[in-house]
Amino acid sequence: MVDTKKVKENIQRMTNRVASSTSGKVQPHKHCRVCFRPIKLTAEPRVCSDQACIDRNIRDEKNERQMKIWMFVFLGIFAFSFLGPMLLRML
Repeated sequence: MVDTKKVKENIQRMTNRVASSTSGKVQPHKHCRVCFRPIKLTAEPRVCSDQACIDRNIRDEKNERQMKIWMFVFLGIFAFSFLGPMLLRML
């Protein structure tokens, strides 16, 4: 049979050991959006100093802007095709 008291004691001891070993040693930081390396909190944009990461971040931001523009265009087309006939009937 399993001794539950021993299991609970072992779990408590391990959680105390993990909590004491990590507390205070890790400085506050962010992570690079591309390679996930730790970087400073003040880094803007949130990428490391590696040129490949900087280039990829610029490309990703450009793609995000394009996607937002296309979403608004298609939303406008949809709204016009849906609301246009309704407005024409009212006139």
